[in-house]
Amino acid sequence: MRTEVEKLTDELAAAPWEALTPGETARLAELLVPPVLDIVGAGLLPSQSTLGIGLKYDYQ
Repeated sequence: MRTEVEKLTDELAAAPWEALTPGETARLAELLVPPVLDIVGAGLLPSQSTLGIGLKYDYQ
């Protein structure tokens, strides 16, 4: 069941990303990474993803 829920949430979350060109996606990431790293560095978010995807933030 978890696999089906994950698949559905991925499909539902894809539409905004599909509306962007690769260049727009890269620009969005470029704009968002610095504030996200500042937020993580300030201790407002965990330093490791809680989503279970193995992402670690390197903000040093």
